[in-house]
Amino acid sequence: MMFRRWISKVAVLAVAASSVVALLMPTMLRAQTDRAAQTKQMAEMVNTTKFKKPGPYTIGVAAGYMSNSWVVFCLQHIRYEASLHKDVKDVIVTDAAFNPAKQVSDIEDLIAKNVSLIIYWPVDDKAIQPALAKAVAKGIPTVNAGGGFSSAEGTVSNAFIDQWTLGEMVARHLVKDMGGKGKIFAMLPIAGTTAAVDQLAALKFVLKDHQNIELLSAEHGDWNRAKAKQITENLLQRYPRIDGVFSPAGQMSIGVAEAFEEAGRLKGVVMSPGDEYNGWLKWVVKHQQGGAVTFPTRAGQEATKLGLKILHGEPVPRGLIIPSEYIAPKDAAKFAEMDKPDDWWASNLPAQFKPK
Repeated sequence: MMFRRWISKVAVLAVAASSVVALLMPTMLRAQTDRAAQTKQMAEMVNTTKFKKPGPYTIGVAAGYMSNSWVVFCLQHIRYEASLHKDVKDVIVTDAAFNPAKQVSDIEDLIAKNVSLIIYWPVDDKAIQPALAKAVAKGIPTVNAGGGFSSAEGTVSNAFIDQWTLGEMVARHLVKDMGGKGKIFAMLPIAGTTAAVDQLAALKFVLKDHQNIELLSAEHGDWNRAKAKQITENLLQRYPRIDGVFSPAGQMSIGVAEAFEEAGRLKGVVMSPGDEYNGWLKWVVKHQQGGAVTFPTRAGQEATKLGLKILHGEPVPRGLIIPSEYIAPKDAAKFAEMDKPDDWWASNLPAQFKPK
């Protein structure tokens, strides 16, 4: 009788487990399908003959925000590349200051000024697409720089860091460093951006194979050190146990680490790799933990190259990936610039184009 009861319990548990897998399977398959479709879209070559026009060219930059050191360096890469081309006469820059409505207005203003090309990084991808589509309809090509891939009709091409690949690399290193178990939270970029969506999707994709790691919460620190720190302070009050943090952006990672240190809980947490934000690299050098997965600022330069090819009528890929690379903690000292401020990024910019 006891043996039969034991068999019955095993059967119930097996059915329950299969039910959980059945519930998760559509989500897992959807993520894989979405990723496969995105990869196919990235490889598509765009016929740009309708955008071909003679110079001189004026490049319009519709910045979703400028209060972020990465985009400051990204913009300098745009200016540097523009300086190498005699047919570029001007670069006009607008700053939406994290306001989607302002970015829409900025794009419409650049259209009215009849710029030759619009390079942008978004506050909200969906909110600005109608304005970008207007630009494309008027023969002004648009190139997304940096944050993530967009296949919308208002975006002709993308020079970007593949947020899925970056997120997966960061997640796998975190899982390994945690020994495959524990409780974590995620600190993500601006809600609704491709960066935030793809990073979280990649994290969940990795975690499906690591059921002993629990995702407590997914937060949005907006690439902001102070905001990430404040959010972490609240999480530390809410959760008595946090074993690890998924935070691909060094600007937010350093704010997260500061909150843990001030709460006296830094020794109990494993930080994921951040990026090559100088403040974070300095932290990695000191603590020999986390490392970095790079988020190259030269995305701005590559976006400019794409834009000029489009203006010359040359075919371009829908998505040009700027590869991310892993920097182990032991190698961080090779990249950290200890004599530079935290808000600094390693780059190959000539001295005259580096931010002052």
